[in-house]
Amino acid sequence: MNMLDKGEIASRFKERNKARFFQALFPFSDKENTAIAQEVIRLCALLSDKHRDYFEEYYLLIEEAQKHQEVNSIDTISVLETITKNKQLGTHFIPAFICSTLLRTSYNEDKFDQYKALALLTIARLSYIGEHDSKIKTLSDEIRLFSSGKREDLSGYLPEIIGVNFKDLLNGFEVLVDKSSQSPPPKTVLNQLEYYNRPFKAADKFSEGYQRNVNTQRFRKNGALTVKPRVYLNDEGDAAVEISQLHFEHKHVESWQGEDFADNDPRSLNVITSSDNCSKSEALGAIQAKAIFENLKKKAMHLPCDIYSMTHHELYTLVKSCEDSLFARQDEDIAQLLLLMLITGNTKEQLKHTKNKRCSNQLRQIKWVVRTHRLPSQTIREELRFLTQNISTTILLPLPDFITARLNSFKFSKLQASDLKAYLQSINKRKGLHLTLTKVSNYLSDYCAHRNIDPVIPHIISGVDNKVLPAVFYTQIPSSTLLSHFQDYLSHLSAYSKEGLWHTDDESQLGDDEYIGSPLHIDNKKLRYLFTRLKEQIHENKRRTDVYFSGNGHNDITLMTQFVLMLASGYRPVTGWFGKREDFHLPTGTYWINDKNTSMGDSSRSILLADIAILYLKHYIDYLHQAIIYHGNRTPSLKQRYEKSLTSEEHFFFYRQDSSFDDVTPSNFAQFADKLFPLQPNWARHHIRSLLCHHGVAPELISAWMGHQDMGKQAFHSFSQLSQSQLKQVSHIINQLFIELGLGSDI
Repeated sequence: MNMLDKGEIASRFKERNKARFFQALFPFSDKENTAIAQEVIRLCALLSDKHRDYFEEYYLLIEEAQKHQEVNSIDTISVLETITKNKQLGTHFIPAFICSTLLRTSYNEDKFDQYKALALLTIARLSYIGEHDSKIKTLSDEIRLFSSGKREDLSGYLPEIIGVNFKDLLNGFEVLVDKSSQSPPPKTVLNQLEYYNRPFKAADKFSEGYQRNVNTQRFRKNGALTVKPRVYLNDEGDAAVEISQLHFEHKHVESWQGEDFADNDPRSLNVITSSDNCSKSEALGAIQAKAIFENLKKKAMHLPCDIYSMTHHELYTLVKSCEDSLFARQDEDIAQLLLLMLITGNTKEQLKHTKNKRCSNQLRQIKWVVRTHRLPSQTIREELRFLTQNISTTILLPLPDFITARLNSFKFSKLQASDLKAYLQSINKRKGLHLTLTKVSNYLSDYCAHRNIDPVIPHIISGVDNKVLPAVFYTQIPSSTLLSHFQDYLSHLSAYSKEGLWHTDDESQLGDDEYIGSPLHIDNKKLRYLFTRLKEQIHENKRRTDVYFSGNGHNDITLMTQFVLMLASGYRPVTGWFGKREDFHLPTGTYWINDKNTSMGDSSRSILLADIAILYLKHYIDYLHQAIIYHGNRTPSLKQRYEKSLTSEEHFFFYRQDSSFDDVTPSNFAQFADKLFPLQPNWARHHIRSLLCHHGVAPELISAWMGHQDMGKQAFHSFSQLSQSQLKQVSHIINQLFIELGLGSDI
């Protein structure tokens, strides 16, 4: 018997791998295999030469696909539906990805087809090599999930594939997945990019595959833990208080869901530490912890009577003492640090990690504090950017020269907290005051709260973690407004100082026409076009009764009413979005909203709908009544569904596909609304929060409308002074918006 040499064995294994691949690619009957073969040929034909030249597998794929040509075949969508229906996505993942088709018309189809074709050749090569099953499955699944619209976050990061060669594409992925970069993608997106990068890189290098031993002994936690930054009550001695809220979050599929759940925690822990707690009794410790937490809740309200807030006398005494120290060059570093804490609203530890920018002259003096403000909504795929505002992620806050003239950095490595406390204690003894480090670092937020300045402003100035304030995710602010508030704050600090001492020569920035924050405060002209186009379509549908009451006619009416309610209410995207018929009281315009039903206790709220929104609701209700009559004898199941909408047995809104119907979920909404306005489902919350902020509405009132909850207190809790009548102010502003959008007439 002749022994095979190593080369012959490798060749035989490669041929066996090829046979296994084609068996996995064409596993069905002739009709299904023909549909798959036609798609393979189409993909190979459209792939750019700049990528195709790297893959000799192209010719073998074409040759094999041509063996499966039948006169009669079915479409690829039907093949994918069969695989899904039979629950075989885990088995037939290669045919499933081949048969996947873009469901959202707003996506760049050419770019998707190039990625899909390149993935096919990559999978073919890795299959020939062998032992790359994991990479093949994850790449196949990613292409299929992208086609169904379940990779919206990823779409904004995928490198450009058209016009570049395979090597350049790999370099683009390497830059994106580099974890040492200054602004890497979110962790979820990073993992999804690696699902493309690893197979592409392995195909490029002809890497040998390997098998990983996996057992079932894994810890799988239900959700993820996130910890909010510390909140300090005081710094008396070493009695620092730490509050950490542990959020048991859902594993969100898309980043916008993290925005809406930022202040919607079904379970949370408030961990309180205090060095003064010497009691061995758990009961006494719990009482003390509760008292500390209640004081923190009260402190978050910024009441005038708060003993932990700095008084005007304390402020100006501190500023004067620090100025004197700087001019006398005694305790100069302490004075610099305290003034920087006062200006930025940061603690010593936070300031140490704060970036700065120096002037370009020979002195290289520190001139600005650099704040970077990034939000999940700022990552938008290229084809949708024309809908949104251009956003700057960096803002420079100018500093007075007398503070930074002899300052090398913000590290202050030679200073300890005890040095700062000793300096403040010496002032306290001389002046009979009670200055603390906590008062100094918290003064910026106290100042803004007492002047009714939106809390997003001090949040951006201080550069605090976005998890602290839910409103940050939804708010767009002109850079000039932010800088104007910052200059006003500096003027306030220098009220009793020598004239011109606190002057900054950076006034030119105030004229910059840039925005910071959310890009989803949409221009009114674009919104007007959206509603005009949809209204024209509905009027066109009315010309034929069968079209008006068809699935498309129903969906157009439904989407129009939902778009209006999204702007009128700020309702979070949830299953059963917009509730039931019984949630509306049309005579008073009251709308009961319960979009935080995973929270413990009652977290619902009531708002007052704008007059125009009520008209659209009435129009939708009339449509439901007419649809009941129309479908009475034609489609009894549809008639019953319309009746259940009116009687609140089912949710008020639903979508139709032929004679079947789908519930209103965020994913279904995204699918049906994609052809009209393909932005993330909660874009209206961004638009309304920014609109109300621009109109100067009180932050507490905006929070009541949006359903924000901070530090465990709801908008209308027992200490709140808000009343339902104040909601009319918000309702009026939104009604004016509807008039500007052309919704006030010809409904």
